[in-house]
Amino acid sequence: MLLELSPMQTIDLDGPVVYRSWAGPSDTTFVLVHGLGGSHLNWLQVAGGLSGLGRVFALDLPGFGRSPAAGRGTRVMDLRRSLARFIDEAASGRVVVVGNSMGGLIASVDAAVEPDRVTGLVLSASVFPWTRGSLPHPAVLAAFSLYGLDGVGERLVRARRRSMSPEAFVRFGLRLLTADPGVIPEEVIRLQVELVRDTRDDPEQPKNFIEAARSIGTYIRTPSLGIRTMDGIRCPVLVIHGRRDRFVPPGFAEAALAANPAWRGRILPGVGHVPQMEAPGRWLGEVADWYAATLR
Repeated sequence: MLLELSPMQTIDLDGPVVYRSWAGPSDTTFVLVHGLGGSHLNWLQVAGGLSGLGRVFALDLPGFGRSPAAGRGTRVMDLRRSLARFIDEAASGRVVVVGNSMGGLIASVDAAVEPDRVTGLVLSASVFPWTRGSLPHPAVLAAFSLYGLDGVGERLVRARRRSMSPEAFVRFGLRLLTADPGVIPEEVIRLQVELVRDTRDDPEQPKNFIEAARSIGTYIRTPSLGIRTMDGIRCPVLVIHGRRDRFVPPGFAEAALAANPAWRGRILPGVGHVPQMEAPGRWLGEVADWYAATLR
C-alpha cells in the first residue's frame, strides 16, 4: 500500500504538538484524534482519502507519539483543551473531528462542551459508557485494573515497553487491537516500530499513559458523565465500530446509537478496535456517504 506521507510539522500550544496535514477543499477541515497509546500514524491509511472532502490534520496529543507533555496534563479534559487549541489555531471552515477510542471520547466531550466549534463527529471505535450485558476482553479488564493501582500502573507500562523489542511491542499491540493483524500494511508497522524505538526510553511516557487511562476509567465508571456528554452533542454523528472490538464491546456502541436515534451507526463485521486501519476502504466509504448526506 502506498501511503500519502506529508512531512511532520510542529505547532506551539503551550508546548510543541506534532502533526501532519493533507491539502483539500478549504471549506471543511477534518481533525483526526488518536486513542490511548496511539499517534497520528493510526490515521495514515485514510488521511489521503479524506483529503478529497476537506483539509486533513492528524496530530499527536500532548504526552503521546512525538508530542511531549511539556507540563501539560494528559487527562481527558486536559487533552480536550489541547484539541480545542489545535482546532482554533489550525482549522478553518466547517470542522469535523474524527476520534478513535480515547480520541472519540475527547472529540465527544469537546463537541458537548463547546458545540459551536464542531460541525460533525466521526467516532471510530470510540469509548462509550458501559452497558449491561457485555464486557471488554478479560486481558483489557485486567490491564485497566492494574493501571488504577498507585505505583503499579507506571511500572507495568514501563516494563512492558522495555521487555520487548520495538517490533515485538508493536505486533503484540496489533494482536490485541485488531481482529486480523495481517491486514495492517508493513509500511504502517515499520513507522510504528520506528516511533516506539525513538520514544521507548522517554521517562514521561508511562506517566502520561497512566494519567490518561485513569481518566478514561473515571468516565466509564460514572454513567452520568457519558449521558451528559452524549446529551450535549448537537452536531451530526457517525459511529463506526468493529464487531470484534476487544476494548469497547459493540454492545456499548449499539446502546449509544439506540439512545441517540439521529446518529448514524455502522458495525463492521470482522473488525476490531481500529476500523480505520483494518478496513480503510470501507471506513472511507462510510464517512463519505455520511458527509454527503448530512454536511453537504
